[in-house]
Amino acid sequence: MNRGRIPWMAFACAVVTLALVFPPSPASAEPLSKHHRATISPSIVQLQPGKEQSFKVVMVATRLMAATMAKEVRWSVNDIPGGNAEFGTIDPTGLYRAPGSIPSPREIHIGAEVPESANRYLWATVVMGDGPPRYKSVGMWSEPVLEGQEKTTHLTDPHGIGLDADGNVLIADQKGNGVHRYTPQGQYLGPLGKGQGAAPGQFTEPRMVATDATDRIFVTDSKGDRPRIQVFSHEGEFLQIFAEKGMKPGMILRAHGLDFDSEGRLYTVDVDNMRVNVYSATGEFLYDWGEEGLNPGQFNSPHGLYVNRSGDVFVTGYYGPTQKFNNEGDFITAFCYGDPPDGSVYFHSLTGDRWGNVYVTVRTKEGYDKGLQIGAGNRVSLMKYNNNGDYITSISFSAPEHRESSAVVDEEGRVYALFSAAEEMGVETFQEE
Repeated sequence: MNRGRIPWMAFACAVVTLALVFPPSPASAEPLSKHHRATISPSIVQLQPGKEQSFKVVMVATRLMAATMAKEVRWSVNDIPGGNAEFGTIDPTGLYRAPGSIPSPREIHIGAEVPESANRYLWATVVMGDGPPRYKSVGMWSEPVLEGQEKTTHLTDPHGIGLDADGNVLIADQKGNGVHRYTPQGQYLGPLGKGQGAAPGQFTEPRMVATDATDRIFVTDSKGDRPRIQVFSHEGEFLQIFAEKGMKPGMILRAHGLDFDSEGRLYTVDVDNMRVNVYSATGEFLYDWGEEGLNPGQFNSPHGLYVNRSGDVFVTGYYGPTQKFNNEGDFITAFCYGDPPDGSVYFHSLTGDRWGNVYVTVRTKEGYDKGLQIGAGNRVSLMKYNNNGDYITSISFSAPEHRESSAVVDEEGRVYALFSAAEEMGVETFQEE
C-alpha cells in the first residue's frame, strides 16, 4: 500500500498550511459555523492496480474543542456513490479499492460529502500507475495574424476565456475592446454586446468573461469612468452594469478573475484595490476582503479567482502564491509560490473543475513571452493542483511559440487554453490521458 507523496512533487511549488486562530463562538452560533471545517487525508496518493488505500475525514479542532472524526461521510469515486469497477470502489469506512487495470484517465477523484462541515465537499487524488498524469491535445483552432498587422480578423489581444451554457467559447479581447463567441471547433458565431465604447453594453478593455448557473454572461471591464461589470443574457442581450469605478466599498478599479458560488453570488478580484468583492446575483454589493501585503491572507496584485463546490475561494497573486479562503475571506492555506530561476515566477490567472482541482497559468522570470521548459521544446503553461494544494501535473501547448493567457475547464474535465503567437491566435483543447 502506497501512502507516500508522489515522487514528482519536487517539481511543484511549495505548499504551506497555517493554523487558523478562531475567535470565540457565540452560544447561539449556527451548527455549521464557518470554523466547523473538515479535512481529508491522505490528500494525494499513487496506487497500482488492485491495491487499497484508506481515507478519512477529520473535523478540525476549534476553540476549546478537539478534532474529531466526521460523524457522517458519503463517499464517492469520480462523483459515483461508492464507485464502480472501472475507477475503483470505496466502502462506507473510506477504504478504497483500486480497479484491476489502469483506467483512462488515470487520475481518480475521491469525494467525501460531509453534511456537518462548512466545507461540505472534499476531494482527494488517486493517481494510478507510474508518474504524473498527462494531458494530450484533442483539438486546436486559430485565426492567422493579418499581414502587416498585429491582429487577426476578430482578435487583437485575447485575454480571458469562458464557456457559455451551450459549451461555446467566449473570448474577452482586451485591446480589441470586444467579446467574441466561437464554437469549440473555432467557428465564429459573432460578437457579444455592442462593440467598443463607454455606453452600457459596449466594452473598453474587457479582461475576463464567465457564465453563471442561470446562463447569464458576465464580463469584467477595465478602463474609463464607468462601472466595471456588465451582464448579458445567453443570447447576448445587455441586461445590467454595476460596480462603479473607485476605491470605496463595492467599487472596483481593475476587475480581473471572477466566479460564482452555489447560491449565485459573484466573486471578483480587484487587482489595484487588492481585494475580493462579493455581489449578490442581482449585482448588489455584499462585502469584500483583502488588503495589500505579503502575509497570509493579504494580496500582491491578485489576478485569478475560482470558487469550488463547497464555496471556498482560490485567489492567485500575479507574483504568487495561490491562496485558499472560505467564502468570508478567512485564510486557509497557500501554495504555488514563485520558484526562480528556472521555475514559475508570474501567475496570470486560474480556473478550476468540478472536483475542486485548480489550474494556474504560469510564466517564468522572462514574463509573458516565455514558458517553463519541460523536455524537448515543450513549455509548461498550466500547473494543476488538487483542492488541497497538492501538485498533480502540468500542461504544455503543442507549439512552443504559443503564449498562454487564461484557461477554462468544462464539466467533462476538458481544458480550453487561450493562446497568442506572432502568426496566430486561438484555443487549444486538452484532455487527460
